[in-house]
Amino acid sequence: MLSDREQRQLRKTLTYANGYRTLEMYKEALDELEALNEKQQAQTETHRMYLSIYMQSERWKKALPYANRLAATKATDPGNLVNLAFVTRRANSLEGARIILENAARSFPEEAIIHYNLGCYACCDGELETAKRYLEKAFQLDPSYQKMAKNDEDLDALKDWIQSLNP
Repeated sequence: MLSDREQRQLRKTLTYANGYRTLEMYKEALDELEALNEKQQAQTETHRMYLSIYMQSERWKKALPYANRLAATKATDPGNLVNLAFVTRRANSLEGARIILENAARSFPEEAIIHYNLGCYACCDGELETAKRYLEKAFQLDPSYQKMAKNDEDLDALKDWIQSLNP
C-alpha cells in the first residue's frame, strides 16, 4: 500500500507523463514513469499509463506486457481485453487477437466494441459472412458503430454492404 506522500507523487507523475504523452513526447513521458519507486511502478494506474504511451507511439511489443497484465488483473473491464486484442494484433497476429475477443464475447456479450472488432478481424481474414454477423450485432447494440464502419479500412471489402444498411 502506498503512503499518502507516495499517492500524491504518483498522481503528479501520472499527470506529467500524460501531458508529455498528449504532446507526443514519449521519451519524456516514459522518463517520468521510470522515476517512480517499485511500489508506484506496480500500480494499475501506472500500467495503464505505460500502455497508453506505448500504444500511442505504436510500440506494440513494449505495450504487450502491460496489456496482458491489465487484462489478467482487471478482467471485469472489457476495455482491457479489447486493448489486449488490439496490441496482440499488431505485436503478434490477427489470429491471436481474434481468440482473445472470441473469449471476451462470451464474457461480455453486450459489448458492441467486441463484436465490431471481431467483424473487422473476420473481414481482414476474408470471412465476409462471419464479419457481417458480428457487425450486425455491434450495430444492434450501438448504432454509432455503423457510421464508424463506413470509414474503417479493415472493412473495405464490405463497404457496399455497409452503405446499403439503413442508417
